[in-house]
Amino acid sequence: MTNVQLVQLLIGDTTAALFTVAEIQGFLDLTAVGGVESVYAAAAAACMSLGTEAVLAHKMEKIGNYTIDRKSMSASYLAAAAKFELKDQETPAVGVFEQSWTAQNAIDIAWNDALRSS
Repeated sequence: MTNVQLVQLLIGDTTAALFTVAEIQGFLDLTAVGGVESVYAAAAAACMSLGTEAVLAHKMEKIGNYTIDRKSMSASYLAAAAKFELKDQETPAVGVFEQSWTAQNAIDIAWNDALRSS
């Protein structure tokens, strides 16, 4: 799964097409640190964008039994953004930078961790 697809999954953009692939890649590029993309930081930026958009159009619409309150939608997106930011901050750098792609790489990661711990 690509980072773009992970961000789409995190923000619930799997069927509604809230953002284009290029826009999500833009969030990934915008929040990258040292060239390393963070899906949580990008998801937070995307939720902030959705929250801001909902505030700009904040109004309540009611048609029959159906009601949409964009003000509460904005609050929900901004709360999700805060949770994604916290998750991004809590993710250890080793979890981002050292991924086990091969068996030898897994051994190297364990060895490096042991060296750092001693």
